Amino acid sequence: MRGRGLRNRIVWATSLQLLLVSGAVGGLAYFSGQRSGFGLAEAYRQQDAITDLSEQLSGRLAAPQLINSLNVLAIQQGRLSLNDFDTMGQRFWSQMQLFPVSNINYGSVRGEFLGVERLDSGAFAINEDAFASPLGKGTMGVYEMGTKGQRGALLESIPGMSDSHEEAWYVETVKAGQPTWSSIYQWEDKPEVMAIAFNQPLYGPGRQLLGVIGVDFVLSQLNTWLAEVWKDRSGFALIMERNGMVVASSRPGLTSTGTGSKTKRVRLEQLPDPLVQATLRRLQEVGGLAAPSSLASTQTVQYGGSTYLVGLHSWGQAEKLDWLLITALRSDQIVQASQRYALIALLLSLGAVATAVVVTIRVSDWLLAPLERLRRRCQSASEQVGQGDANLVFEAELPKGSAREIEAVSQAFGALVKRLSQARRQLAEAIERERIKDAQTVLVLEDKLKSSLQAAAIAHEINLPLSTLLLNSKLLLHQQEAPLPTNLNEHLQAIASNADEVVTTIEKMHTLLRNVQTHQRRLNLANVARSALLYAGPSLKAAGIRVQREGLETSLAVLGDAAQIQLAVVNLLRNALEALETAAPATATPPTIAVRLQSEGDTVVLSVADNGPGFLAPQTALAPLETSKANGSGLGLFVVQTTMENHRGSLAIGRSNLGGAEVRLTFPAAPAPLITQ
Repeated sequence: MRGRGLRNRIVWATSLQLLLVSGAVGGLAYFSGQRSGFGLAEAYRQQDAITDLSEQLSGRLAAPQLINSLNVLAIQQGRLSLNDFDTMGQRFWSQMQLFPVSNINYGSVRGEFLGVERLDSGAFAINEDAFASPLGKGTMGVYEMGTKGQRGALLESIPGMSDSHEEAWYVETVKAGQPTWSSIYQWEDKPEVMAIAFNQPLYGPGRQLLGVIGVDFVLSQLNTWLAEVWKDRSGFALIMERNGMVVASSRPGLTSTGTGSKTKRVRLEQLPDPLVQATLRRLQEVGGLAAPSSLASTQTVQYGGSTYLVGLHSWGQAEKLDWLLITALRSDQIVQASQRYALIALLLSLGAVATAVVVTIRVSDWLLAPLERLRRRCQSASEQVGQGDANLVFEAELPKGSAREIEAVSQAFGALVKRLSQARRQLAEAIERERIKDAQTVLVLEDKLKSSLQAAAIAHEINLPLSTLLLNSKLLLHQQEAPLPTNLNEHLQAIASNADEVVTTIEKMHTLLRNVQTHQRRLNLANVARSALLYAGPSLKAAGIRVQREGLETSLAVLGDAAQIQLAVVNLLRNALEALETAAPATATPPTIAVRLQSEGDTVVLSVADNGPGFLAPQTALAPLETSKANGSGLGLFVVQTTMENHRGSLAIGRSNLGGAEVRLTFPAAPAPLITQ
């Protein structure tokens, strides 16, 4: 009986799991809907409180930036002088009537200071430390202000002020060089006052620093405002920096410890309030303080028999601050009941998911059992292949009820194994044939090598008497003491010419033998080219051939065997000489050979060109023993090509600009030499 289709089984199992999961989700949605209905009003109440607080706080902290922008604009337009402290004080007082800020101040680069302060009583005072002050520089004068912003009586004088501004509002702003919020700092003349300021540096021509103008927020006044906003709600609202330092709280007295000059800020974990500590522990459990954005939903905390909804939000990015806003708002009893309903829904969902998992396991076993057996049979077949078993047979023997698709895969793999066995036999036969062919090739190469070595020995023996014959014939031809008879002169020239051809042939054969091994070193290719021209120069001059040189004065380095390269260039010069002697030039110009050396990218190109007839059969010009000349050996260009292969270069032939043949030798450029200390 054929097994069930894999598609039908997967559809059945998936449908069952969907039913279970959808049932669980439906039940969870029902109870969650109940919970949402119970807690929706409470959630809206908490969110409304947080939104209201955030908007009001943003409004208060937007005021310093607006005030600074207005004052800087007035200074830049010349409507406010930095030296007129009386006018500046009245302007600051007027702005504080409109904006809920604690202090507006200006500090010059000479250490002078002017600030209008809002006292806790609601009155205003002006603080001045200036060279033009009646008290002199170094003493802070505190004056009351009238109902129209005029300076009143002296309330207090504070001696011992520093010559330069050292508080955070000035130092940090100068360092930033742009409008910025300062860190929370203590006033120099009132250490018990903690404040944060938004400041802007003032620059003159040439970006010369004139001073810093800013607006302060006193944290005690921020605490008072936060308590007023949160007074109708049970719980607390707290602002803190990411390092854990408390900024402000709706419960006054939680932001600092000590009095006077011993006033210090506190960290969140140092606050003695039990509700704050319970909230902190809950946030630490869920990891909210490290990553507020990861706090997926509102958390709850139990304290004093009541449930509090805890919120944690990043705040102040738009105001260029990086604060955290923590709130704890007491929840109603109906929300606690909704939590019990959520627990019931969760248990039902877990039961449905467990059932879906069981179904998945059963389906997986049904799928994986035949696949595992198929894998074992494949592994066994792989071991047989590794052992070289020629009688390779594959039968999966799948369990009954396996999916038709898996059975089809097993049959296809069996057919593949069968074809593999056939291919192995064919491959073995091909390898054996190639082995026999390679053995025959090695024997041929050994015979050729032995013949080459014998030819080299014979060439050496021939060269000794032949050199003597060639030298003596040329001496007789060039001696001028006694003129030789005409017929004797012709015989000597024939002897010298034939001997020269024999030497050339032996030299080419010797070159082929030398190209078996190369001894490469760094060399200047221009020197090699000049040496080759020097060697072939007498023959070229005697034939009346003009030589053009280009680039032979430059220094272009390659790695190579100077002797091999010189022999290759000499062969090219001789080929060009023979071509020009046996045929008329391709143009009306005199017979010419051009030798050019140039750099092309990371290669060096040496070319030899002539204005002769060019290559008559370029397709066979590089083949060994192939020649178009009556007395040629067919080894010239083959020797050159062998030399270029030994130097990892290339040889190209074509028609030159002179109208004849051109041969280009391309060498890899030598790397730059290492510089040692």
